[in-house]
Amino acid sequence: MPFPRPLLATARGQRGLVTAEDLTKSGIVGRSRSEALNQGMLVQLHRGVYRFSSHDESFEQRCLAAMLAAPDAVLSGPTAGRVWGLRKVFTDHVHLIARRAIHLESVSAHRTKVLGVHDIAVRDGLRVLRPARLLCDLAWHLDDAAFESVYEQMLDRGLISVQSARAAARRFVASGRPGSVRLARVLDSRPDWLKPADSDLEVQLWRSLRAAGLLLLRQCPVVLDSGSSVYLDLADQSIKFGVEVDHVTWHGGRMDAQRDKRRDRELARLGWTVSRVSDEDISTRLSQTTDELIAIAQVCASRC
Repeated sequence: MPFPRPLLATARGQRGLVTAEDLTKSGIVGRSRSEALNQGMLVQLHRGVYRFSSHDESFEQRCLAAMLAAPDAVLSGPTAGRVWGLRKVFTDHVHLIARRAIHLESVSAHRTKVLGVHDIAVRDGLRVLRPARLLCDLAWHLDDAAFESVYEQMLDRGLISVQSARAAARRFVASGRPGSVRLARVLDSRPDWLKPADSDLEVQLWRSLRAAGLLLLRQCPVVLDSGSSVYLDLADQSIKFGVEVDHVTWHGGRMDAQRDKRRDRELARLGWTVSRVSDEDISTRLSQTTDELIAIAQVCASRC
């Protein structure tokens, strides 16, 4: 059964999807619609939402299908995190949020009172929570370590600011609301001036050292003899001990290596001990690396 060209064009613009209204406008009703379904040319995904079988299934298609079935809903939680390209949130599942109860097969739908037009953005053709409001949502889905890492990534990428995150949190935090305690704790513990960590590994190491009793300042400023300032990933100024996390993906170039060595020599002249750790040190031997750094910090403290 041939489909009208306008309908096929609509489907191409909707990742292979059409709605019952689209089919009706094209005259695909009653018996003709039933035949298309019986012959496998159309596949019903939700009530009033269909997929052309000639189009491959995809994560984005399933997201759009859910939104076509619930036009007032928005992608939320890990699903929205994946659309924004956030770490720690990869999922193939579809999460929606709306101000009313929604029931769709194979979709996790959440109800909220905290959702306005200013909380919604369109990314890659999908309605999705804006980053500041999404941060509040992820406080319920993630544990402390993952949530803190995502928060740092959002800040580093400029998706949010500390101020916009706190403004969204003030609207969201309420007694008993899922994720409120974690959201408030992480936001309140982070000073406004702190430069965001540009990697999850840096956050992991900082948390591991903190749990072991060594609290280091993140992005610690040090003024060199030249008058310029450098920022150590982690440091204790009182004992002049610093830690730098070297990422092979962008710290492996010759120019970067030369610059880092020059900076380490300048810091050494000022009495600083700087320990460099690699991605592998953190990802595969975090406990041992933590113990080693604590031991070096103790030596630095004994010299003061």
